Amino acid sequence: MKTIRYVNLTVVLACVLLAPRLCLAQSSSQTPPPQKPADPATAESENSGQSIWTQNVTGFRKEHGAVGGYKNKKRWDLGDLPHYLPKQKLTGTIRIWGNNYLADGELGQYWVEEFKKFQPGITLEFHLPTGAIAVSALAAGVADLGMNYKATLTDRLIFEQAFHYPLTEVAAVTGSYDVYGWGPAGIIVVHKDNPLTQISMKQLDGAFGGARTGGYVGSVWHTEYPYSRGAEENVRTWGQLGLKGEWADKPIHAGGQNLSSGAMLQFSNEVLMGSLQFVEGYQAFTNFVTTDSKMNSWSAQVLRAVANDKYAMFYASPLTLSPDMKELAIQAREGGPFVKRTLETVRDNSYPLTHHAFFYVNHKPGQPVDPKVDEFLHFVLSQEGQECVQREGRYLPLTGAMVREQLKKLQ
Repeated sequence: MKTIRYVNLTVVLACVLLAPRLCLAQSSSQTPPPQKPADPATAESENSGQSIWTQNVTGFRKEHGAVGGYKNKKRWDLGDLPHYLPKQKLTGTIRIWGNNYLADGELGQYWVEEFKKFQPGITLEFHLPTGAIAVSALAAGVADLGMNYKATLTDRLIFEQAFHYPLTEVAAVTGSYDVYGWGPAGIIVVHKDNPLTQISMKQLDGAFGGARTGGYVGSVWHTEYPYSRGAEENVRTWGQLGLKGEWADKPIHAGGQNLSSGAMLQFSNEVLMGSLQFVEGYQAFTNFVTTDSKMNSWSAQVLRAVANDKYAMFYASPLTLSPDMKELAIQAREGGPFVKRTLETVRDNSYPLTHHAFFYVNHKPGQPVDPKVDEFLHFVLSQEGQECVQREGRYLPLTGAMVREQLKKLQ
């Protein structure tokens, strides 16, 4: 019997996506650092001017998603997670829209097969063109669940304008340690000759951000410190990070992915306190199609940029790492140890730039969650559901502490 059904996109969602306002920091008392000009010998391939989304993006994702991961290398004891015990046996369909990585890998099918053992009367119906559609589909009423990485301000605006109460966000998995597309933890890299080995989240805010009047938490604008801050906390030279001698007065050249990408919106939330107030001269890279029809990934462009700029400090993908660069350990904003990115520190969330993928639910305050949805989410947050996650070996299973936090949201 066919246990998973993929349905063609037949509903056009009339949701206007609002491009986030990408603000550049106001000039401080210091002169903005000059950016290193491109070296003609290392210039990027010519851009064809085509949208990457009209190309074989699925093939690109699957090819790169085969690299990395921990399948057959590591398994965690999930004994601190609850077992799934159905409250009732139900029938019907759960429509899940969004995260294409459920279908690009095996996790979606694993969840279908395992959930069927407990709830044979429930069908999971997947519509997975892209995570960007998850919340819009939920708001339009064609989805029972949306799955994506962190919801954007536009996502929340759409949902809250439709229903006038907040979107419910339930973490389903922890992002990968090193797999392209599967929400890999972000990294901060510098040139291999740079003596810096660690940096705090507050220092990252100083180096990548600027003076600001506030920042968003979800859909709420905050104006108190540290959401707002002055230019006196800007970090523009390596000396401000403790480097001596020839490095002391040299400028920091900040860069990473383009500012409308999910990764940099998440970086803004985590580091720049939801302000999108990036440093002047930030060097942005994005995927594009070359004239020979190949994908020039942003991570490959970052690799080359850092290798050719002694003063670079970039937000990067784990796929970027090369002998020409060095990854920094990171300290949380509230202090504590400087944490290196490892499989364990990503899984236990002690590494500050760890990511997650979420299920989004239309849960009206004071009302119960749809029973079918409630059963499936309790399954996902169980030993059985998270065992499927580590069976695939890309996303990481949630910890017991995080599962308990998520279950409270379904009460």
